Amino acid sequence: MSSSIIKVGFLISYDWELLKNALPNIYADADIIYLALDKKRLTWGGNVFDFDEIAFKNLIKEIDINNKINVYEADFYQEHLTPMQCEVRERNMLATQMGENGWHVQLDADEYFIDFKGFTDYLKKINPNPKGTQKSINVCVNWLNLFKKMPHHYLCIENNSNNLESIQVATNVPIYEIGRRNGHFNHYGPFFMIHDTWARTEQEIWQKISNWGHKNDFDIQKYFQFWKNINENNYKDVKDFHPIQPKVWQKLLLVKANNIQEIIKNIEITHFTSDFIYNIKRKINNNRNFARLKALWSKITK
Repeated sequence: MSSSIIKVGFLISYDWELLKNALPNIYADADIIYLALDKKRLTWGGNVFDFDEIAFKNLIKEIDINNKINVYEADFYQEHLTPMQCEVRERNMLATQMGENGWHVQLDADEYFIDFKGFTDYLKKINPNPKGTQKSINVCVNWLNLFKKMPHHYLCIENNSNNLESIQVATNVPIYEIGRRNGHFNHYGPFFMIHDTWARTEQEIWQKISNWGHKNDFDIQKYFQFWKNINENNYKDVKDFHPIQPKVWQKLLLVKANNIQEIIKNIEITHFTSDFIYNIKRKINNNRNFARLKALWSKITK
């Protein structure tokens, strides 16, 4: 068994207020926390964003009872880089700031962990140094994506347990190539986090898709109109609608909840973690030999 320090880094921007939901979920079980914020308050698209400096400092003061939080400010936007290149640059700069060793966990302000203590305990049981040689590894968790907020409901992405969307969040060798992705071996943990990605106001959604790392990957105006037109009467007709890889998001589920706290408290994940197919698939994917064969097959069939 290995025991390591848990370092958590957040990339924050115009949606920093979502930290009110994200930070309390991880605070107790993180050893040190970094908040990366552009010094000039610029997005990856080069746009200036409004930022309430006093409210931000008050939020940190309220949450940081054990002096774990560090604010890291630098010039993350670079005019000659694409938004995704700016994101990757910021992630690598944050990793350097967080220092070597331990587990690096990188999150966004709109990601709310479910059972972060269980996740950190799980990390500490992983031995990234089998036979005395360090192996680069990412540990992935499942995303539960929120798509739209209704007066008393949320529309959530509903995939079957065999097609859950996962994301790399922890690594022992913090090198980032596309978002949080890299060439390391991906280990899949049985954990989930709410991704508050689209359940925002129209103004907030337009600001997000106009400035995030994927803004050049799809027709943002067309997709924005599509999102605006979805409601409680037509959501069941929506199929395969991820903006970049349509089949990644299969259908929508209507969940009764008035706010994020109710979603975090009430959302059912046990039907995923107890699912036979999900657990078998996870065990197979966590086998390094299988991963090598899968990578080889992918090269052969290209």
